[in-house]
Amino acid sequence: MSDRAPLANVDWSTFLRALAEEVDGVGGPTARDALLRRIGRRMAAMRPLTTAPNMETLAMELNDALAAFGWGSVGFQLNETDRSLLITHTGLPRIGAAGDPPGTWISAVLEGLYEAWLSQLPGSDPSLVARRMRVTAQTVLLRYGRPAVA
Repeated sequence: MSDRAPLANVDWSTFLRALAEEVDGVGGPTARDALLRRIGRRMAAMRPLTTAPNMETLAMELNDALAAFGWGSVGFQLNETDRSLLITHTGLPRIGAAGDPPGTWISAVLEGLYEAWLSQLPGSDPSLVARRMRVTAQTVLLRYGRPAVA
């Protein structure tokens, strides 16, 4: 019998909190967000979409993937005004509260994750990006569409 604990029973929160603080301290917000977006894209590549003929099916598939990660759930709403997709992600993992404001740290991962997943859809436009609009300790609201012009 192995003396190792099953991975599911290991508490990673201290390690992840220390990692979050170190990434923030070394790279600063811009570098941190770029790194975390790349991690999100890599996660999406590791868990590619299988089918998504409509928004309802897409939400179901992504919610299944998020449940497997233990990362909450997602809902979508079309914004007719600017032809964007509003993504509401709820139930962030506890490490998601890192950052200022709380939730900022994990929201960059979600930007990359949703960008990569949505870019897998047939006919997707590679110029579209997911960017956070509002972050709280448990919810991130993202806008997926053309980058905002400064």
